[in-house]
Amino acid sequence: MKVYFFGPPTGNQKMCQNYETILQLLKKAELEVYSNQEETALTEELSQVERTGGMILDMMEAFIIEGSTPDQEIGYFLAYALSQKKPTLYLCQRSAQAKTVLKYLKTKKTPKFLQIKNYTDNLEEKLIQFFKEIKVGQIKEVPSIKFTLRITPSIERYLHWKTHNTKKSKADFLREDIEEKMKKDEKYQRFLRKK
Repeated sequence: MKVYFFGPPTGNQKMCQNYETILQLLKKAELEVYSNQEETALTEELSQVERTGGMILDMMEAFIIEGSTPDQEIGYFLAYALSQKKPTLYLCQRSAQAKTVLKYLKTKKTPKFLQIKNYTDNLEEKLIQFFKEIKVGQIKEVPSIKFTLRITPSIERYLHWKTHNTKKSKADFLREDIEEKMKKDEKYQRFLRKK
């Protein structure tokens, strides 16, 4: 999936770190990322579009706009993404200056493909949530909670048999199986959407 990330030029070190976090997460999700924040070589497909006079933005499948810093181009990218009906994530740090922009956007009837999210220290969480909702990327949470589970010898034999001759550990196999069940559990998915 081709994603365009726009962040207004800034000298603010914290904002530059946020831009870097966004770019790293997009790349980690194995997405084709284009941005005003870094030089990216165009693929053959996009080079062909450019040579024939087309707009490269037309080829983007989603947009992420960091709107905490006022900039004229934000309005352009936001209007363009909306006119093309592309999934768009408008991110904004929680601050007094940013709230005025969000108030304006939230008073208008915004389409479902535009998500407006405030963030503080939860930037990564907001991005992961956006990609889950538009069902792209392979962003995986890093296991960080230790959990002890006692199993029977027959379950252990099954896990050994299932993971033998694969590069998966028994723990990875169980984690993936549970994640698959979570995706298919409609009640749980409805619960997540309400959060």
